[in-house]
Amino acid sequence: MLKTYLDDVQAVVNTFAEAPFVVQSTFDIDLRPGHQAYLTGRFYFVDGSVLHFREYVDATGPTIEKVSYTYHYQDEEHQLIFRYDNAHHRPPLAFKEHKHTPDIIIQAKAPSLEAVLLEIVELRQFDHS
Repeated sequence: MLKTYLDDVQAVVNTFAEAPFVVQSTFDIDLRPGHQAYLTGRFYFVDGSVLHFREYVDATGPTIEKVSYTYHYQDEEHQLIFRYDNAHHRPPLAFKEHKHTPDIIIQAKAPSLEAVLLEIVELRQFDHS
């Protein structure tokens, strides 16, 4: 199950890395004991914006669990556009999984890397043909 998940993420990275609106990308997988893995990467876009992402996943149960994750998207001036994560907050939020925008934090389920990249394509109106 873990291998399939990692292969799927790698395929998404490979597909988007070849897109004309991506200048550069990085992706690393650190396999951990007990069917776990730590994934990190970045996508640098033609408009200067950057997506930083990381996932700590656990495949010991019946499904892949994203123990921790963040998909941080920022503009060319390093200003937040949006970030999905499940980090603890002080004071605590009423929900664990959430999305930050420059103005608010809202409840949001953990997206897939592909969903985040498609959101960026739509938001920035990159041609994804």
